[in-house]
Amino acid sequence: MRKWLRAPAFDDAETTRRAGLLFRLVRAMQMLVLVGAGASVFEPRNDLRVTVSFYAVVLGWLAVVLAFVRKGKVALAAWVFSLFFWVLIAFVTLVFGGLEGQNASLFAVCTLLIGSIVGGRAALWMAVVSSAWCAFVAYLEVHDRLPPALGPYAPANAWAAVTVTVLLTTVLLQTSLSSLRRVHAEAERAAAERDEALRRSIQGQKMELVGNLTSGIAHDLNNLLTIIVGASDVLRAQLAGKSAPSLGLLDELEGAASRASLMTRQLLSFGRVPAAEKELVDFGAAVSAMSKMLPRLLGQELAIDVRVEGSAWVHASRAGLEQILLNLAVNAREAMPEGGSFRLALGVEDDVVVLTAEDTGTGMTPEVRERIFEPFFTTKATGTGLGLATVRQLVEHYGGSIAIESEPNRGARFTLRLPRAQSARPRPPSVPSLPPPAENPAESTANRRATRVLLVEDDPLVSKALERALEKAGHEVVLAADGLQALAALDALDVVHCVVSDIAMPNMDGEALARHLAESRPELPMVLVSGNREPSAALSPELPRTFLMKPVGSDELGRAVERVMSWKPRR
Repeated sequence: MRKWLRAPAFDDAETTRRAGLLFRLVRAMQMLVLVGAGASVFEPRNDLRVTVSFYAVVLGWLAVVLAFVRKGKVALAAWVFSLFFWVLIAFVTLVFGGLEGQNASLFAVCTLLIGSIVGGRAALWMAVVSSAWCAFVAYLEVHDRLPPALGPYAPANAWAAVTVTVLLTTVLLQTSLSSLRRVHAEAERAAAERDEALRRSIQGQKMELVGNLTSGIAHDLNNLLTIIVGASDVLRAQLAGKSAPSLGLLDELEGAASRASLMTRQLLSFGRVPAAEKELVDFGAAVSAMSKMLPRLLGQELAIDVRVEGSAWVHASRAGLEQILLNLAVNAREAMPEGGSFRLALGVEDDVVVLTAEDTGTGMTPEVRERIFEPFFTTKATGTGLGLATVRQLVEHYGGSIAIESEPNRGARFTLRLPRAQSARPRPPSVPSLPPPAENPAESTANRRATRVLLVEDDPLVSKALERALEKAGHEVVLAADGLQALAALDALDVVHCVVSDIAMPNMDGEALARHLAESRPELPMVLVSGNREPSAALSPELPRTFLMKPVGSDELGRAVERVMSWKPRR
């Protein structure tokens, strides 16, 4: 029963709209027929049989129209309804006294109905035909040629005709306006979605442009920092046992280089997820290693407290986890320009690894908290608005979540949750970004055997710095400027124990060289170095390969060479 009292719904929104309009109009017409029938029955001058027959035919035809509507044939139903109604009105005007009694006003309802459901052109034709018919009836009435009237003029009939016209017109207008409002709202929503998609597209293009620009800047800066760090290592070795002021100057130089290294990492993190695939990583080891860098990177004005509750294995990339930690630390430093405290705590809750980063900075208002993870949103004059956006991007990429608690002047607390890896046995890391604890350089150099290292680097100054670092570690160094020269050198030399290669080079880059060597000399150890990107697929845990991000210090490079040369295949 309820089904017959509700307007039908269809898959097509426009069909549903037109069906609803016609359904309401037919329902209103049925109510008006009952009202008109009642008024006509109690009019003594009306013939009862004619009145009952007339309204019975109308109700029956309205039932036919509803049947077409429920079958989804809305346009056909509109034509059936309008043509029947038009013929009925034309008949009434012809046999009930011509245009007397306002009966002809009902033609307007037919025109409005056809215009609302079928279209404006059909409504125009309906109006022309209705006008022509009224002119014909008027001609017959003027020349006294109308057929004999079936009943006399009755005020009740005229009232019924006006009532039907006004009420049906009102229903049509109200339903049409509702449809227009709904269509307008849908158009506004579609426009808003289109504008949002356009904004995101433009934002993505901006991110790509910024990423390309900063990648080139970071590459050049890291090359220069490699030279600075290498020269600093040489000076420190030469000043061993000398005056403290000279060593203090070197400490300041290395601190500045570390700050600059942090800046380049921030540049490279602009909206980019690290290229390395997910692997089993000990988040606790990454946090512990980062804790040794934070004091120099963030400055002495901040009190840093790092707590790690054992191992916390997650499926991520080491570089990505470091990027998360760096961005959180930098955000805390910028929130505490006059100093304060920064606390990192890592723990495990059931199957979730929880990292908490808390500072005592300026805090945030609710409005800022709502937008803090939006790309390019920043409250700082020199901020980029990409640090925390990148953090959330990485956390979600690793299947986790991030939440923030903060109030003005009460600091901020970031809580990161990552799924805990089920297995605690990691596979050999493909990209060991941070080196193991430093060994005794003098003892290590004494124990090393004489080895020949092929150094592939196109920048002469960087090549010289890396050459000094390798010679300091006790290696014989052969130089090449690109991958093609490296292959020629390998063919010419009888023995090469290790290859150290930059990635970005002309002619043949480091990744292409690594792929070539993986096929021709898979057992040859190789260290890839880059200032702006990680190798995409040139490293394999099945081969003696590792990767270092510039700037590279002498000891760090020496340890990396020793690590790949002592590599043993898994059985």
